Amino acid sequence: MIRAIARPAVRITQRRCASTTTSATPAVQLQNIESRWASLSAQEQTAVAKHLEQIQAGEWTKMTTEQKKAAYWVIAGTAGVVGAAGGLFLWIRAKGGEKPSTMTKEWQEASNEYARANKINPISGVASEGYKGTGFVSSSKN
Repeated sequence: MIRAIARPAVRITQRRCASTTTSATPAVQLQNIESRWASLSAQEQTAVAKHLEQIQAGEWTKMTTEQKKAAYWVIAGTAGVVGAAGGLFLWIRAKGGEKPSTMTKEWQEASNEYARANKINPISGVASEGYKGTGFVSSSKN
């Protein structure tokens, strides 16, 4: 006969401490952040952004006016950087000159003929039997 050994019930409890839920970053000064932002180091800017992220996780109605202004300042800065990058992209596209010769319709049609003659991708491509797609032709303009 096998006897079961009685073990005492182990009770595991989990404690939550207020100090573990808050961040270990020091208090960030948000007063007049719009004028000080340019003079802050990258590490300080990151600390401000993280601090604001923690504040915004709660209710916005409980945020102070300074905290709201700082949050909008970070959002405006991010939007400004994205806008500047978009503007730079468009300016480079405008100053890029004419398209390369490989973008003309004639070149792309010649690429289709070359693919057929050399049986390039004979299973599902231009050289396949009964192919009805446009092949390498991607533009209708010259």
